[in-house]
Amino acid sequence: MSSPFFAIPLNMGTGTWVVTIIAALGFVVMFAISSAGGDYQGLINTTLENDALAREKRKKKNNLK
Repeated sequence: MSSPFFAIPLNMGTGTWVVTIIAALGFVVMFAISSAGGDYQGLINTTLENDALAREKRKKKNNLK
């Protein structure tokens, strides 16, 4: 009888399932840690500030020519 959980059979052995589950759990844990500790807003602000400075430098350089 086919499993309604998967649309197609994966034919994975026990070892493959164990590795897949460990990898998936590891990904979720690492994603949660990086999301909790990451300063994404700060990264975005720094990137925008650096971009503005680079544009200003380019504008000054082009005006001197």
